[in-house]
Amino acid sequence: MAMFNRLVKNGKNLFSKESSSILSAATIIMFATLVSALLGVIRTRLLIQYFYSDKEIVDVFWAAFRLPDMIFQIIVVGALSSAFIPVFGRYLGKKDESNLIANSMINVVMLIMIALSFVIFIWAKPLSRLIAGGFSTDQLALMVNLTRIMSLAQVFFGFSSFLTGIIQSHQRFMVPAFSPILYNFGIILGIIIFGKTLGIYGPALGVVLGAFLHLAAQIPLARKLGFRYSFAISRGHKAVREMLRLMLPRVLTLSLSQIELTAIIAFSSWLASGSVTMMSIATQLANLPVRLIGIPIGQASLPFFTKESAKDKLESLAHMVNSTILEMLYLALPASAIVLVLRIPLVRLAYGADSFPWYETVTTGKLVAILAISIAARSLTHILVRVFYALHDTMTPFIVSIFSTVTNLTLSYYFLFILKTGVIGMATAVSIAAILETFILTTTLYRLAQFAVSRVLMPLLKMLIITLITTAALWIPLRLLDQMIFDTTRTIPLIMLTITTTLIGLCVYIALSYLFAVRELSIFAKLFGKIGNWQKALSQTTEPIESPETSV
Repeated sequence: MAMFNRLVKNGKNLFSKESSSILSAATIIMFATLVSALLGVIRTRLLIQYFYSDKEIVDVFWAAFRLPDMIFQIIVVGALSSAFIPVFGRYLGKKDESNLIANSMINVVMLIMIALSFVIFIWAKPLSRLIAGGFSTDQLALMVNLTRIMSLAQVFFGFSSFLTGIIQSHQRFMVPAFSPILYNFGIILGIIIFGKTLGIYGPALGVVLGAFLHLAAQIPLARKLGFRYSFAISRGHKAVREMLRLMLPRVLTLSLSQIELTAIIAFSSWLASGSVTMMSIATQLANLPVRLIGIPIGQASLPFFTKESAKDKLESLAHMVNSTILEMLYLALPASAIVLVLRIPLVRLAYGADSFPWYETVTTGKLVAILAISIAARSLTHILVRVFYALHDTMTPFIVSIFSTVTNLTLSYYFLFILKTGVIGMATAVSIAAILETFILTTTLYRLAQFAVSRVLMPLLKMLIITLITTAALWIPLRLLDQMIFDTTRTIPLIMLTITTTLIGLCVYIALSYLFAVRELSIFAKLFGKIGNWQKALSQTTEPIESPETSV
């Protein structure tokens, strides 16, 4: 019994443990994101298995989620990423004042969210017609109903996301990282339990259930860290005013990115049935490395960048930024190669239900390949924009995002309606715009902040060379094993082919990293060694923030 109580206590400490560096925090988020992503793949496969016999219904489900999610991303994510965490972190030592600031922002943003959700509920029909004008009358009617149901989920998500911000400001990342697992679990329950009786309304109700579970999971730790909710709004507080000021450009920036995503749905609705679904699941698969690498590292880096920038020492901040960029690229580049080369096996394993035809599998694979080219760029953007936010510059990412959005929409229209390239053209436009955005953000940051770009060029060149060799090391065994050893018409051999090829590629990448003396290899080796020492990790409840030189 004593051992059981000690394990429970250590488990609780692990979930509330403070992270000591960007990589240690990001590793927690990466692992949880991987579990959540796997559930997300299961969720999507079940969605296809249950409902893809009627492609139009699944297209409607993806389209119906677009409007509620757009409001959430613009308002809540805009407030958190650029305004709440950078400012709230300065008041952590003042319990009453920090609670007042947190409650003020929560209440202001939630009132906006509730008002917008009400607008969506009332005017769902004309808004749905605006987003998916290519849908039939029956599709639009179904989209209206699904949109109204899923709007409720965003209210739960709104409050939950602020709890995430509060917890992460205390540099606790475990609970917020694992909450999305419950979200996907809720949708899976909706598909399995309600799907047979309620049809496509089942997963829509699952979205609401998952959002509620996402909120409920974070309440205990937020309370333990001292947060107490109250309906208080102090717009005159200087921190609240600063948050609202910083929030506006970020909201505008996110509005642009959401316009791009909405345009994809709008354009796809005029194409053949299934186009919305193919683009959605290709994006989901190609975004997996971004979710596992770019977003966690970017999300974990913001509190550290903010603290470093507060010291007014750009040289120290530059060292941290350079290290973070190279560490992220060291993971993102081979991930891009794996997704690019193994696109067809991955699509078949993830979404290859009997109701998903071979032609659409091949088309989805092409979409994944095109989107894979920009994985590293899209991952890097999540770090770059947070450096600007830490420097309290939200305007530069906004201006760059305008250019990216215009580029994406212009190219999409040209590829779709002038060159008639279909859904392939949209994926091409997305990748081109993402690469251009990352290039402009990088050059602008290094010029404005006077960072030394020479410190990343040589390590980056090494990584690019070994990634190219690794790509060949993936492609050759894939072809040979497919033709000579594995019968990939069956699931188990297909899994073995994918795992074997991936392991060969990773071994080549690691060996070349050692031969080329890539510094990031030793950094990650030390990090995994630290993670492997689970007894020490469980025995420590807090760790001091380490300097960039010693952090893992």
